[in-house]
Amino acid sequence: MGEAKIIQLKKGETLMCEGTYTVLSGNLICKTCKQLIHFLNIGDILIVDVTFFENNLCYEARGKVLLVDVTKNRAFNVLKTRQELQKKITKALLKRVDSYSSSAKDRLKSLLYQAGDETGKQHITEDICQLPNLLTHRELAQYVGCSREYLSGLRKELIKDGSLSNSKGWILLSWSKWQAEFRY
Repeated sequence: MGEAKIIQLKKGETLMCEGTYTVLSGNLICKTCKQLIHFLNIGDILIVDVTFFENNLCYEARGKVLLVDVTKNRAFNVLKTRQELQKKITKALLKRVDSYSSSAKDRLKSLLYQAGDETGKQHITEDICQLPNLLTHRELAQYVGCSREYLSGLRKELIKDGSLSNSKGWILLSWSKWQAEFRY
């Protein structure tokens, strides 16, 4: 058996090579039709294949990313992984569709929770979750469905009500409350 194939992506690059990969370092976002589906972090698995969601998924690096191709790894259960990933992506798509009937503030909170849950650095003793810098304000506004100016106002509201830290970046305060509100 040969050496595992390692793929390196730079910020903004899209994974084009077919295969099943595990994220070794860095973060990616999974999108379809210009809509964010979910975030990927170290240890997460992704599939690029014309038969997987009819090749409608796009994986974009949000910084330097290293992936290992596990397609030919005999110890890897491709069918089980494929089914689990289909279930995860379908659930994320349904959550995204469900959020369209919510207010912009609730859509933002849902997206921030998702980012925290999937890629955030959780500090249990301080009950906070620090989000990595994965999305620009323009992208956040696009995924929430509002203008950047409106997003700025929503951020100020969340700071005022004690949900966000008034610091650079996105730090979710009272992380346990976020989990209670959004985990389902």
